[in-house]
Amino acid sequence: AKRATDKSQEAGLDETASDTSESSPLASREASDTDLKGLADDASTKHSNKASGEQPIKPKTLKERAKVPVSLYVTLANIFALQYAAGIWSLETLSDWKNSMLSSGYAARDALIYLRGLMESVASGKVDDWKEVVFVSIVSLLIASTLYVLIIAPFRAGFWTGPRTSKHKIHRYMGMAYLIQYFAAWIEFVRNYDDLNSKDSVLPHFIAINGLIQGWSAFFSFKVLPDLDDPGYYSDQAVASRTFVHENIFFTLLASWGSVYYNETWRDNLQSSLLGQVMEAMWVFFPYVMVRPFFPTTSFSSAGSGRRSRSERNETFYRYGTLAVKFFYLWAKYFLGFLVNSLWLLKGTTPEQSKFLKGMFLLNLGTVSIAIFLHTLRFKKVLPAKLTFSIYLLQIYATFSAIPLAFDLFASHGKLCGMMLLGILANMTRKREVHAAWCCLMLYVIKFRRDIEW
Repeated sequence: AKRATDKSQEAGLDETASDTSESSPLASREASDTDLKGLADDASTKHSNKASGEQPIKPKTLKERAKVPVSLYVTLANIFALQYAAGIWSLETLSDWKNSMLSSGYAARDALIYLRGLMESVASGKVDDWKEVVFVSIVSLLIASTLYVLIIAPFRAGFWTGPRTSKHKIHRYMGMAYLIQYFAAWIEFVRNYDDLNSKDSVLPHFIAINGLIQGWSAFFSFKVLPDLDDPGYYSDQAVASRTFVHENIFFTLLASWGSVYYNETWRDNLQSSLLGQVMEAMWVFFPYVMVRPFFPTTSFSSAGSGRRSRSERNETFYRYGTLAVKFFYLWAKYFLGFLVNSLWLLKGTTPEQSKFLKGMFLLNLGTVSIAIFLHTLRFKKVLPAKLTFSIYLLQIYATFSAIPLAFDLFASHGKLCGMMLLGILANMTRKREVHAAWCCLMLYVIKFRRDIEW
């Protein structure tokens, strides 16, 4: 017990250092690899399954952790095949990326000029429309809060400057590139969507590839993270397990597929070749059957089961938060995944619905990688634990706010929605063969039953 207490204090993660409303918003010290190694050794050797009473897990050596998993080759093969079949490899793609970044930069500059003019009007009392002032103020506050959480606070904590930036450079600066591109993509979507280039923007694909680089660089850079079924994410004291980081790469790969399939030009290219049609069938109907098994799986039921995973004070908050994430996962897997991909395959959306779905995808695209970044902010004590987890919950549940807006979309495709509900029931059996049978049924009724009006 004394040794465990000493390790906890040595890592700076004892209960007195856990999340409190009085804690400083910025780190007094930055968690190091030594801290991570201490947590990994402690978690791997002393973590046990509460329900089954299993023996402690023997930790892997760093040499064993450095081995290249098969999932890396699966990732590379899928990305190269997708890009080749979709016709992404061209100078035109790079030119489109450059134009999108420039146009977003100019739009941001124009917005700042407009905001300055509006504030000058308020200061001089020459305001024609106060509703406009209130609306712009609320939007500006939300944007400023987002910039503080994702850019300003990490910058002040030394994420991209200072003595520690000599380590893990790829991971650090590709993370900055990810955030810059993600903000640019939203500016382009809001301001320039009606432009032909913006409707088929290449930015989401570059963001998704950036996310894959982030995921794999984290996997290989932080080999001292514990290999546990407990994700470590849904807690205020534990560090994210390496298993969870590895698992999250699958969902980033899924987002990479979406970044190609949501682009009309690239989708048409996929559907015009045999390789593209094979990739389409695999990712629309069988991603969890043919690709998911190459990646590890963490369990929601194991969340918080680590010996020092959650503080007693925050146990209830994280238990209900984990249930909320589990519910979102089912909604996203079937209605934001299978249903939307099926709609693109069937060409069953109006221009307005297409814009709505692309906005939803952009929101979910950022969720996958930014979720891990929020955990990093918590672990390094840049922001309080409950705050970062609450931001994550708000980000994923923002998709539910779209249900009223998407009512006509769901109502006009009732049969597809019925198939998704059937899929959720199949998922709840927790049997892979049942889910695989549902996927085969989806393939049959959508691809071969031409008599069904979806």
